[in-house]
Amino acid sequence: MDDETLFAIEALAAANGGYFTRADLALRLGIDPRAVTLLLRSGEARRVRHGAYALSRTYDRLDAVGQFTVRCCAVADKLGPRAVLCGAASLAVRGRPLVEVDLTYVDVVRLDGNNGRREAGVRHRDFVLEDSDLVEVDGRLVTSEARAIWEAGVKVSPRSSLVLMDDALHRASVTRDELARIGERFAAWEGAQKPRLALALADGRAETPGESVTRWMFHVLRLPMPELQYVVRDAATGRSLGRTDFVWLDYRTLGEFDGKVKYARGFVEDKEPADVVMDEKTRERGMCRQRFGMLRFIWSGVWRPTRAEAVWIR
Repeated sequence: MDDETLFAIEALAAANGGYFTRADLALRLGIDPRAVTLLLRSGEARRVRHGAYALSRTYDRLDAVGQFTVRCCAVADKLGPRAVLCGAASLAVRGRPLVEVDLTYVDVVRLDGNNGRREAGVRHRDFVLEDSDLVEVDGRLVTSEARAIWEAGVKVSPRSSLVLMDDALHRASVTRDELARIGERFAAWEGAQKPRLALALADGRAETPGESVTRWMFHVLRLPMPELQYVVRDAATGRSLGRTDFVWLDYRTLGEFDGKVKYARGFVEDKEPADVVMDEKTRERGMCRQRFGMLRFIWSGVWRPTRAEAVWIR
């Protein structure tokens, strides 16, 4: 298929949330719906779910959460106002970080009482929803963010719940009181102890999932919980030398979570990765001259720390 047509299909899919249907091609672009078969055969398109497709050049670049989000949009649009996205699906269409979350099924609550129906890749939940539980995101019905965090939280680890709660508090899209009230409503749910623990540890000052996962590791290893987002200043002039993710003032120790994106091209505009690394080292030296030590954490070390790493951190 020619580039101009592919560009038009790509724009159409983007407006839909990442996918298109045969009807979309016919009604909005005047393209024969049978073109989808040709796109699939040539490898230029992927089947997202029954009746929904995406161009390979965009869909294949998405990570697992991104592809799940496209499926969620396709399911919501297919079911329309008869259904509400809930749990991880509700969070995905908001762009929230889903770490260690099962993305096999798109969870929905049917408002027409037809919860007995089965569809591939869709799981119908028998939840009772109040009016306050329903909101719209980009025209799609979803459960409220506080409720969605709790719905997902009972199914995932406390660590994953902590990522969601830290993120929501940091964005100020929910409050701690809202999360607590939802927790009281669903205190009897199986697995409710997991989001309850996460809420006790949640801190909106955490800025990334990596920081949240690192904080969970501190909890598991029974280490002192650090202060977050600490500004180190020159003792003589008071000038800011940098802000660090963690600080243990009693131990004169700073901590940073290093994600790969931090050093990737484009993380800092107009700078090469090597220059970003050098700037980071200069910043670290300046902070450490104020009589601080520095600990750096990476995904592999905080996700499943070895015994040796745990001893080293202690």
